Amino acid sequence: MWQQFLASRPDLAFLSVAVDVAPERVRPFAADRPFTTVVDSAGQLGRLFEFDVVPNGVFVDERGIVRFVHIGGFDIRRPEVAAQVETLLQTDFTSDRAAAAPVLPQEALEVEVLRVELVERPDEASLHFALGDALLRSGRLTEAEASFQHAIELDPADWSAHFGLGSALYQQQRPSEALTSWRAALALDPPNFTVRKQIWMVEHPERFYPTIDFAWQQEQLKLEGYTP
Repeated sequence: MWQQFLASRPDLAFLSVAVDVAPERVRPFAADRPFTTVVDSAGQLGRLFEFDVVPNGVFVDERGIVRFVHIGGFDIRRPEVAAQVETLLQTDFTSDRAAAAPVLPQEALEVEVLRVELVERPDEASLHFALGDALLRSGRLTEAEASFQHAIELDPADWSAHFGLGSALYQQQRPSEALTSWRAALALDPPNFTVRKQIWMVEHPERFYPTIDFAWQQEQLKLEGYTP
């Protein structure tokens, strides 16, 4: 993946560092590559840059000053990574007033793994859904919304993606849009009581707070023709 990028960027020197306690295992993978590979058997880089996942990227200018660090998922096929690298290559670091090295914090391992898998399988709806779910649980609502939207575009018949999108919208204080998504989920899976109840909680909050009106729920199920 990096070979093609490097072929078009002769102004960039690339050094690969393999983290492996057995250097000989690295040799078959490093052969015939257009860049040098060294082995970090003691895990020194992990301690220095405080990472516990790979791949990572460190950008060093001509004077040996670290200008940028990207922890986890450093794959040039990811658009955001490519944009980072291009910006760095276009930046003049010869001035003493050049900006300090920005650092992207390591994301949760689950998120990084999913991002890398999506590079390999960008059209797999389930991966976009899984990423949306992981982002939703970490409170990154707008990113979760985008991931669920991608999942729906790829597989409109998946009720769970519509439900996830509704959850992301609701947590962004957009209840009317959330209801639209949840109704779409319910249309795809009418027996789904979880989706049905979520709609009720928004449309009839007085039946759930401060106490749950179970008798009302049973009557509502009959009115809506619910069949498990």
